[in-house]
Amino acid sequence: MKRDDKTQLNRQISDYMLNTVSTAVSASDLLARRLDQLAPEERPTIAEYLSILRRSQFQLQRMAENLRELTELEGRAGKLRMETVDLTALCEDLAEGIHTLLPDVNIRLESCSEPCITSCDPDRIERLLLNLLSNSLMHLSSDGAIRILLQRTPETIQVVVSDNGSGIPRERLDTLFSDFVGDHDLPEANSGAGIGLMVASLIAKAHGGSLVITSGEGRGTKAVFSLPCVSGSVLRSAPLLRHGRMRALLTALSDVLDHRCYAPPFL
Repeated sequence: MKRDDKTQLNRQISDYMLNTVSTAVSASDLLARRLDQLAPEERPTIAEYLSILRRSQFQLQRMAENLRELTELEGRAGKLRMETVDLTALCEDLAEGIHTLLPDVNIRLESCSEPCITSCDPDRIERLLLNLLSNSLMHLSSDGAIRILLQRTPETIQVVVSDNGSGIPRERLDTLFSDFVGDHDLPEANSGAGIGLMVASLIAKAHGGSLVITSGEGRGTKAVFSLPCVSGSVLRSAPLLRHGRMRALLTALSDVLDHRCYAPPFL
């Protein structure tokens, strides 16, 4: 199959899956609203079922968002909304949010003393990071650890997300960023190394860089990407972190979070 034909077929599959997922999200949202309106005396009985349903909603939403990104970025239709961003603050916020949801997970951020200011599309870089962190959490053992490292040169900021989890099998690593359609099956939704990493790679490429992942079974995984460095003199123009970060975390980490996270106080 020619490359152009394969890309077109991938896009058609993405569009079909996106429409299907969007319909399922709408239907489950209506059901969740109805359950939430039940009488107070009924709620203790159905509270757990409601949190399970909400978790499924967020899983569907995650798939829909990744499919939308895949379709837009492969088709070059997804224009970047560039802003000046404090990358250290962004990573700190994500790490803090993960610790709130998963207090037993050992996640640490290491950054250089100089400001790590970059020009990027913050929503997409957040998605890139969350897809990497979700993959790490998927493969982490109970005593595992995740490290986010920011390193700066005069021209670039290098971001490294590493873990000491179970790693990605060699045969899967060789096709990590491949198309949907090819000589291998679709990635499993809960594999932790499926469409999310494909999207992360496309986001890195859209910013003029690349995502490099090294891994080995039983040796953990390391993902590295770079962004351009911006002068510290523009730090004052860096925008505030966007609202709704908890909802973004609940969506991006829906394959690894317990259903009890999809209830008050998180929602």
